[in-house]
Amino acid sequence: MADEDKLKEENQTDSDEEVIIIEDEEESQETEQPPQEEEVEQDLEGEEQEQQEEEQGPKKSKLLLYGGAIAAVVVVVALALFFVFHKKSPPKQKKIEKKIEQPKPKPKPKPKPKPKGPVAYNPIVDVHFINAMRLQQEGKYKEALKQLKQATVDLYISYYGMAYIYLQMGEVEKAKEYLFDKTRNYLILAIHNNPNYINGYVNLFRIYMAQKEYDKALDMINTLKSKGLDDEDVVLMKAYYDFVKNNDATAALGLLNRYPDSPLLLSLAGDYYLKNNQPEKALMYFSKALRLYPMGSVYYNTSLIYTQNSQYKSALKLIPKMYYMDIERIPCKNYLAFFLLFRDSKFDAASRFLSLNKDYFEACYRRFEIIPSISSPLNIKSFSIRSNFNFMMAAEVLNMYLKPVGLLPEKANPNIKLGLVYQSLGLTEDAAKEFSKAASFSEAVLLSQYASKYYAVGDYAKSLKYYKMALKKSPTNPLLIYDVAIMSLKNHDLATAKDMLIQLTSGYPMFPLPYLGMFIIKQMEGKHMDAMKYLNSFSQRLKSLDYQAQDKLKDLSLFADYIIDRLNFNRERLKQLSESQKRVFLLFEASLNEDLDYLSIEKPFERSIHLNWDTDSLVGVCEYFFKHYDNDYMKRLMATMYLLNNEPSKAYKAMYNIKVYTAEDYYKLGIAYLLSGYPEIADNFFTKSILKGANFYNAYVAKAIIQAFKGSLVGVKYYLKIILKKKAKLAWFNTDVFLSYDIRLKR
Repeated sequence: MADEDKLKEENQTDSDEEVIIIEDEEESQETEQPPQEEEVEQDLEGEEQEQQEEEQGPKKSKLLLYGGAIAAVVVVVALALFFVFHKKSPPKQKKIEKKIEQPKPKPKPKPKPKPKGPVAYNPIVDVHFINAMRLQQEGKYKEALKQLKQATVDLYISYYGMAYIYLQMGEVEKAKEYLFDKTRNYLILAIHNNPNYINGYVNLFRIYMAQKEYDKALDMINTLKSKGLDDEDVVLMKAYYDFVKNNDATAALGLLNRYPDSPLLLSLAGDYYLKNNQPEKALMYFSKALRLYPMGSVYYNTSLIYTQNSQYKSALKLIPKMYYMDIERIPCKNYLAFFLLFRDSKFDAASRFLSLNKDYFEACYRRFEIIPSISSPLNIKSFSIRSNFNFMMAAEVLNMYLKPVGLLPEKANPNIKLGLVYQSLGLTEDAAKEFSKAASFSEAVLLSQYASKYYAVGDYAKSLKYYKMALKKSPTNPLLIYDVAIMSLKNHDLATAKDMLIQLTSGYPMFPLPYLGMFIIKQMEGKHMDAMKYLNSFSQRLKSLDYQAQDKLKDLSLFADYIIDRLNFNRERLKQLSESQKRVFLLFEASLNEDLDYLSIEKPFERSIHLNWDTDSLVGVCEYFFKHYDNDYMKRLMATMYLLNNEPSKAYKAMYNIKVYTAEDYYKLGIAYLLSGYPEIADNFFTKSILKGANFYNAYVAKAIIQAFKGSLVGVKYYLKIILKKKAKLAWFNTDVFLSYDIRLKR
């Protein structure tokens, strides 16, 4: 009876070691598994992992072998003592003083031989197995298979390892053959030879559940019950069976209090809450399960949750892990990996995952909904956009602060005097010309005085009109040319202002003010480097003037010096300014530093110098420039701002009437129309972008996204081939907005 009880205890111990094997990704803790090598590589910590690592033969050191040998000796001695001191005690006898000779102990009965069958793998160092694991981790799958076939480990472990390697190679059918067919046949033979091989029944149950052979899986449960093993293993197996076969989560959820550290129950709870549209709660259970044991299906579900929440980087990290011995949903995993990698512009890797699905698998492909969106290295408040607006805003403050130069009436006196000389000499025609010049100049002075009056009351349109009339009377006068240029700038007519100022910089190169005007124009055109060159020229020419002239322009000198070197600017110089000038400088400083709060406070003062921008946001500021300055740079910038602000319909309207459309313009128009819900129009613009450009493949990516949006896998594959072909030769656009997409799961 003692032997029988002992045998039952040993069988019971075998059963107790099979708690986490029921899920189709798990394996016996007694046997060695290739995925456990990857478990270590992925830093998945937990008590079960430590136990598995201790049981893995390839990782045993010599010191551990010696310890095992000593432990075996201790066990043998303990068993001997057990049988010595647990014999039935003889019946009580009367106490006899005389020493009684003790009877010789009966010989120890020999234990009954166990039926032949598979035995647990003795953790002896197996060089071939270790090499196989190392090669598999290095991605050398064929070499790993050769080493694994030469290993001396149990066949069950070998088949499991080869199945996992085939799965990583994308040979799903070959993986199924080893994981299911060969392993199943081996286990059936094993339990036939050894009916007490408990692990065989548990692992057969796992295989039958994975293959949806539920009747055979139930037979395994009933067989173990008939052997009197209605304990933890069988309870968990039955809970798993009910959850999968009968869609009944009652038992699985009820057992969580009893087995709070069961990876199987935690993963089932996560599945339950995911199906009931509670992803946050599901993620909590999945995370707990993965801390205890790596399971491919749990990694996959976790990746789906991350994807649904737009946490694409987190979802991407789980791609290698979600294939962990989960054959059932390989096609769906391949599509998820493809969409995530394609979205991340990893086109080579995306293509490899797509090619793993030789068939269409419509149910999996159509599970993912593609929603076009944009990705950009910028946002509305990013530095590169702010740097454009900072200088544009500062330039606009300068523009509104600059004043036209008044004409002095006495400047006509030289013409009058010369006319009188010609008249005294009898040169009447020459005298008439000089008197005519004096009269024209006088008229110009009178008209410019009208113009200055309209300027003073803020009617810039009428002021420009009279300055132009004055210039017609005296077309070579540099001051009138400058006044027309400045008032054209204030009326946001860059073309006229530019023509006038270029005349002055060419004809009067030492006149400093035209260079300041050109600085403003270049900033409005988005040419910051050119603008800074003109600003430096202004500063240099200003220093060449006499002291009296420099003193008249000291306020403009402060503005220029602050732009050129803000860090070393001496703020003591501000004391030279009047209170009104100081206020303008503070407004200028706030604009350059993008201090929108200060600008909002100073709105009344802004209006006094005719700045009517909306400083609540940079989009509002951009709209001010877009409405007032008709140039292609502002149209393109406004379109980008609208796209980043999720206003695509305004974006394509902003790009109307660009003088010369580039490939990037067509590309951005396509993005705006697609996001506005017009895929056909968008596709036409992407085609124009391809025809117009030479060094790009953004439009091909956009066309592939449109095909995915429409649900055409054939179209996606077609454009992906073109992208891979062109990628090596052609570069991305130098663009600030890229077409991307969000991935959503259809319920």
